[in-house]
Amino acid sequence: MYAIKVFHGYISKDGQRTREKSLEKLLIFNDRKQSEALADKIGGRVKRLEKTQV
Repeated sequence: MYAIKVFHGYISKDGQRTREKSLEKLLIFNDRKQSEALADKIGGRVKRLEKTQV
C-alpha cells in the first residue's frame, strides 16, 4: 500500500493534507505507478505503508 506525502503530512481521502497516519483516513494506492503519477502532478512523494501502522 502506498500513500502520498506532502509538506509534513499525507493526502487524505477528501484530497486535503492531513498529519494523521490512520489508514482509514488516507488516500491509499495499491499500485506504486498510480501513486507516483499523482505525486508527480502535485509535487509530493510516494511512501510505502504497512498495514500495522497506526
